Amino acid sequence: MNAPARCPACSAQSSRKSRWHSHEERVAHPGQHPFRCSACGHRFLAPYAGTVERRRWPLWVGLGAVLMIAGIVAGTVLVALDEDAAPTPQAASAIAPTLEAARAGDAEAQFRLGRSLLLEADSNRTKSEEAGVWLKRAAEAGHTGAMVLLGKRYRSGIGTPQNYEIAARWLGEAARAGDPEGMVEFGRLHRSGIGVEQDDVQAYVWFNRAAAALNMDGVQERDSIAIKLSAEALKRAQALSTNEAEGAEDAPETPSSAPSSTSISTPAADSRARD
Repeated sequence: MNAPARCPACSAQSSRKSRWHSHEERVAHPGQHPFRCSACGHRFLAPYAGTVERRRWPLWVGLGAVLMIAGIVAGTVLVALDEDAAPTPQAASAIAPTLEAARAGDAEAQFRLGRSLLLEADSNRTKSEEAGVWLKRAAEAGHTGAMVLLGKRYRSGIGTPQNYEIAARWLGEAARAGDPEGMVEFGRLHRSGIGVEQDDVQAYVWFNRAAAALNMDGVQERDSIAIKLSAEALKRAQALSTNEAEGAEDAPETPSSAPSSTSISTPAADSRARD
């Protein structure tokens, strides 16, 4: 219980709590409360411990919420680590048919398996290497999606040594095989001069072909580079876009053979495999 507030006007101790006149008054007097003297009616402000006590509950509520969130996060992390350490039977049963088909030489299964391993390879070098093996097998079997992923890996140098020449060879192989994404990526190499000679006309050619294949990235890239070309260069680029033989005149040599699929490709090994 709080002791009755003493009236500063008549010194009486019989008072009752009054109301705040405004929000500004309340904010300007933290830890105090208005009172009105029962004897003389004088209104005054005095310290009021109850105000402080009532304001302590948000601290305890906030602390409890923080502890609860920390517990949930810790539990989630433990579950995730446990899932990584031991795949569920359902996941294992789903992977088994794909792995069996990949081992039997199915290029699509090899591609799916390699792509799946890439999604788990951010911090797992073993899975990254396995992904490279399966993607290379699929690419060697003619799977253009695998060619594109391999080309991107060699261009970025993440999960494999960076090698622009090998990147250009795989992306060029996919582009010439008619893969729209491969066309876009190959066009980007020509635009930047990565692994191939810098050539805006050739970049336009491949972007234009990708756009014709309904690839929207190709549409955006084509329209972006078109404004950089002269009228004569643009006319030539558009003509080359419909001429497969001339459009590939500056394309790099493509891999006709590759290192053993039981090992990860390296720049030196890929160089020996070139025609």
